[in-house]
Amino acid sequence: MEIVPDPTTSASPSADAAGGSLPLTDGRFVRLGRRGCRAFIRPEFRAEGLESALLAGEPELQRRYWLEPVRSAPTSRVFRVKMPLGGQVRVVYYKEYLHRSAWDAVKHLARATRAMRAVKASHMLTNHAFRVPEVVAFGERRTAFVPGRCFVMTLDVSEAVSLSDLIIENHRRFDLSGWRRDRRELARTLGGIIGRMHRAGIVHGDLRSGNILARRAEDRWEVFFLDNERTRRWPWLPPHLRLKNLVQIGMLPPGVTATDRFRFWRAYLAECPGLWCRRKRWARRIQARTAKRMAKYD
Repeated sequence: MEIVPDPTTSASPSADAAGGSLPLTDGRFVRLGRRGCRAFIRPEFRAEGLESALLAGEPELQRRYWLEPVRSAPTSRVFRVKMPLGGQVRVVYYKEYLHRSAWDAVKHLARATRAMRAVKASHMLTNHAFRVPEVVAFGERRTAFVPGRCFVMTLDVSEAVSLSDLIIENHRRFDLSGWRRDRRELARTLGGIIGRMHRAGIVHGDLRSGNILARRAEDRWEVFFLDNERTRRWPWLPPHLRLKNLVQIGMLPPGVTATDRFRFWRAYLAECPGLWCRRKRWARRIQARTAKRMAKYD
């Protein structure tokens, strides 16, 4: 068991996935090794049973813990797990990435696995003052020289709810007076955060409402980003990627008014003042593209 240097590489020379290396050289992760598998775990969460299960894979995790399946994309398997961790019982999420095709396995011979890229991007977001679930462990398994399945384990964000579930659940309530106020504040908060993200040159890989967690903390909203494997930081923000993110976040469930969208847009523009002179043109593009995608899904 040893502390090791960064095992990943950037996805491309023009798009930096993390703005730096993984936090492995400063003692924040310890390497675990076994034939055909390598994993990294936070020192404060080390436990012999957990380490053995992570190295052995999902069947051993199923044997030691109760894994509750969570809805996810077909290219991954996600489980909610309760386990003793750091001296107390904690809730964690274990996500195992599956190969999307045979070509996907070949590509990982030349670049970092999806789990490595997700951890690296999460580290980059944290360094830029954005919130993500805390990583407990991550790793990968190999057959010969071909990468197999890889995984990331993160702590549950207590009292946080996905943006889509938050909107749907409150939309069903009869007494909406408190939610109206909260919804307005959430729209402004989210617009400001996405604006800061784009101003920093960061594009989220999949900014749908299901990948955003929100929780009320005293007098403010806190926002957390999930599924960060395709999140990148660019030297300059490509317009088509800005548009893609704004369309993704615009595909919200019923319960969000046009006024709420305007509040989001105003807060976003306050963080990206360079768009102000073209705001009407951008608003038309976003509305048209969002309507087209919504019609496709309907």
